[in-house]
Amino acid sequence: MALSGAAGDYMLAEDERLPPEVESFESLGHPGHYRMNFAKAFGSGYAEVCGLADGFFVHIGEVVFAEPYALSVSAPGMLRVRIASAGDGEYVASRGDTLDIKGPGAAIIIEPPGLPPAEAVFAGHNHMVQIYLHRDALKLLYAGNEQDLPAVVQAFLAGSLQRTVARRLPLGAALLRGLDRLHACPLKGHGRRLFIQSRAIEILCHMFGALGQEEGAAFIEASALTTRGVLKAQQLLMENFVDPPSLEELAQQVGLSRSGLCASFRQIVGQTVFEYVGDLRMQHALALLGQRDTSITQIAYAVGFNHPSSFSVAVQRRFGISPSELRRGALPFV
Repeated sequence: MALSGAAGDYMLAEDERLPPEVESFESLGHPGHYRMNFAKAFGSGYAEVCGLADGFFVHIGEVVFAEPYALSVSAPGMLRVRIASAGDGEYVASRGDTLDIKGPGAAIIIEPPGLPPAEAVFAGHNHMVQIYLHRDALKLLYAGNEQDLPAVVQAFLAGSLQRTVARRLPLGAALLRGLDRLHACPLKGHGRRLFIQSRAIEILCHMFGALGQEEGAAFIEASALTTRGVLKAQQLLMENFVDPPSLEELAQQVGLSRSGLCASFRQIVGQTVFEYVGDLRMQHALALLGQRDTSITQIAYAVGFNHPSSFSVAVQRRFGISPSELRRGALPFV
């Protein structure tokens, strides 16, 4: 698969011959915005492609691969971001890093021009968002403010980056919220494109912030065993945030010590276990507040609070307004 910054490379006409892995194609109102449904032999699921401008594209997808899917990837002069709440796979750069792209996780790949293709393989159930940003498009976004970017991104813009950089970054609740919002967006037409663009830029800003923190702190590289334990802990917490296990129980389930889990979770995810659970509860509470037939008391219990008053205090502390005000639309997109 070869990617470039040209918008035409991401446009697909309705009468164009579809690749064998695609069963059907649906235009979403713009030549560069469409949805592909995958053929059963390839897997099940879909991918929405939204070309926002030359060099700026977003893929929103969910697919369960029938078998591991391997491909060569060439994206010269492009920065890519991947956020996944589920998935399995690996990315191997021709000259640079090898990246574990298992979900839940976040990753950034920066590929300078002139390098041979990389190899990638994906497997299992992938629920993800991917953002592609060409160097020229990134220059336009940060024109005159390149110094605000992490050092490796500045080197990429300056043309001095000589090898592909591929890194996992902390997957905090803000990124998960961005992923969920993009998948759940009810808008259509131009409004949907604007929504995708705003969320994509928000995700990029969070990713650059995380990358800058990584450069500024001398993080000790977590072992593969520790990383797998933390990712498993994330998954368990996402599935059980209403009644999460104790730290001791969680550490035992993922094969780490209590202190090792706490330290590694904060290093890899960027939050404590307690903060992560709190963000998950608030994320689901926001979705439930949009359901007018569910009372605030019911929502409090549904997201894990023992008392509605505790829920109200937590919402007030987090958003600065009460659950009732939040429901009335004072904070429509968080």
